Amino acid sequence: MKAQQDITRVEIGDEFRTCPHCGYDLGFHVSFLREGKRHRIVLICPNCGSRYDPGWRQEF
Repeated sequence: MKAQQDITRVEIGDEFRTCPHCGYDLGFHVSFLREGKRHRIVLICPNCGSRYDPGWRQEF
């Protein structure tokens, strides 16, 4: 598993579907990282594996 410093914080505007690292433009995969009782939702580029944190959190 990658360390948290490998996750880039991003701001989501009208749309975020293109990877800033490699230019892949068909969207992202999603992963969930546990943070206590909540999960941090992380977007992963399926082409290069870069990870992005839009600041979304969810309790399941």
